[in-house]
Formats: sequence, C-alpha cells, structure tokens
Amino acid sequence: MRKFRPIALALALFGAALLVPTVATSASAATTTYQAENAARTQGVVESNHAGYTGTGFVNYDNVTGSSVTFTVNVGTAGSASLAFRYANGTTVSRPMTIAVDGTTVATPQFASTSVWTTWNTTTVNATLSAGSHTIKTTATTANGGPNLDSLTVTDAGGGGGGAPTAAELLAKVTTCSQISNGTYKTDEELGRTIPVCGKNGAVFWKADMDIDCDGIRTTQCNENTDCCFLPDTAFHTSADAPLNAAQLPYVVVPSPSSTWNFQNFQIAGGGVVAVIYNNQVTYAVVGDTGPTDIIGEASYAAAQQLGINPDPSNGGTDSGVTYIVFKNSTINPIENHNLAVTRGQELARTFINNN
Repeated sequence: MRKFRPIALALALFGAALLVPTVATSASAATTTYQAENAARTQGVVESNHAGYTGTGFVNYDNVTGSSVTFTVNVGTAGSASLAFRYANGTTVSRPMTIAVDGTTVATPQFASTSVWTTWNTTTVNATLSAGSHTIKTTATTANGGPNLDSLTVTDAGGGGGGAPTAAELLAKVTTCSQISNGTYKTDEELGRTIPVCGKNGAVFWKADMDIDCDGIRTTQCNENTDCCFLPDTAFHTSADAPLNAAQLPYVVVPSPSSTWNFQNFQIAGGGVVAVIYNNQVTYAVVGDTGPTDIIGEASYAAAQQLGINPDPSNGGTDSGVTYIVFKNSTINPIENHNLAVTRGQELARTFINNN
C-alpha cells in the first residue's frame, strides 16, 4: 500500500494538539462491540499473548474473587437486549462471574472451559435496558478469577429510527455526490484522480480504499521493523501532547490542505468524528493525521482492525469499498477518548440521517 509519510510529517507542525469499541450493524437491531481492554478493570491486566482475540488484546483477570471488568455501554432503544461476552478459559473448570447492570445482578453465567486459551467462545445473557448509558460489570465469584475476556457485544431492540444507525441507513444517505472539492483525488500514487469529496448537511464524505497508517507512538504493531516508512509522529496529538497510537486508536487520515480541498474550511479539525463504513459494518474514528495533497483513503491500524480489514502496514488495507463520513463541528476532547468518539459519533450519525 502507499507510503507518503514525509509529507504527513512535515505537516505535523500545522496541526494543533487539541479506548476500543467496534460498531457492527444489521437491519433489525443496533449492535455495538466493546473491547474489554478499553473497559475499566479491577485486579486484572491487559494481555495479547493468546491468539484469536479481537481489538488490541484481552483482560486476564487476577486469580481472586472479586476481580472485575466494567463496561460503559450506550443503548439507543429501550427493551430487551442481549449481552454477548467473548471469552477463553484454558483451564478444566468453569470460571463463573456475576453480570450486573447498573449495580444489579442479572445473571451468573459459568464461562465453561474452552480447553485452550486460544479457543474463544461466547456466553450470552439477556437484560432489559432503557435507552441511554449503562454500566455492565463482570465480577469473578471464585478464587480462580474470571476467564480471559475479549469483548462485550450489546444488541438492543432498536434499528432504523433510533439508536445506533445501521450501515444501510448511513449508506442510503450518500448514494449521490454534491462535489465540494475543486478536483479529485487518487487512492494510490500510481493511479489517476477519480475520488471527489462530497458535501451533505452537517458532513462531508468520500468513497475510496483504505491504506494503513501506522505512524505515531512506537508499538509492537507499528514501528520501523513492521512499517518500512514509519514516522514517530502524527499531525494531531493527544491531550498530553504525544503522537497518537495507531495500534490502539481508530483514526482517519485526511488530505493536507491544498487547492483541491482544505478540510479546515469545512468546520473539520483534528479530533473531528468520522463514521467509517465497510462490509456492512460501522466504526467511529477521529481525524488523527494528514496525508499527501493528492491522495485520499487511509486510516489507522486500529480502524482497519475494527472493520475486519487486514491492518498490517506492509501488506494490509483494502482496494475499495470504504465510505468515510466526516461530521462537521464534531471535535472531541481528549482526542484519544475513543469511547467518547463512539458515543458522539452515534449521535451525529443519527442526526445526519434525520437531516439528509
């Protein structure tokens, strides 16, 4: 995939400084996946030493009674919701946990053995949830602690008209393009210019490929050895004035300002919220980096991973089929708070659908 890091790095100084759920969708219900490594935890650690996990890792509970993970979730439509916990238990005995919604226990599933730590199963419980924010706490009830917990997927009673918008709802609003860019963009250096930036009420969008941006903080996934053109900086920084972490934070790369298009003239800035759609899935990201003035279609390692796109910076990405909807006046602070980006993104996406 393309690499144009020197231009992006040169533009880093112009960007001012201002954890990981994936939103998958279906036509009949709003479904959101929350990664355990981004949730609050007591007596547990984030690890990534057993293959098969999603996101950037999983939570390994301490072997004590009371070790826990607490998710903060958002429900769009009141009613019965399913709570699906993806886990691995490589021991020979169950590791039961209580599941509490807003402090009230609703179930105590057993989390039976999966035989090995690299085999992942799902245990699902049902709960009645009102629209809005809730805490879902999973607490070990024995001295063995809990299983390795990968994620929680919440499916509410919603769908069209309320709650987290579906991919189909969003895509239905971007079937035609009212071009706002003065010209078009390439998706890769060797290709011609074919991609316009389009305008809608409250947002801009484009349909392109996805190449992998691995710049920023050095991580196991993103460094000089994994990425031939790695640069240790991003155009926009965290609240601590550090480069972004491409392996953990879903972010989108926008073209640097030029005569073709200047994102700054359309109420878009670093930390602006973006809905990224691929293969009938939606994930929410932030504007995190800038790229070449003639190229469009790039996002972070974490953004690709959440959408099921190969995130490897050397051979990953996808050549087409990705839609980027960037909401105007949507900057979140701190930029690194992905849960905030998801919450705000779902609200903005619903407003976008209602207003277009």
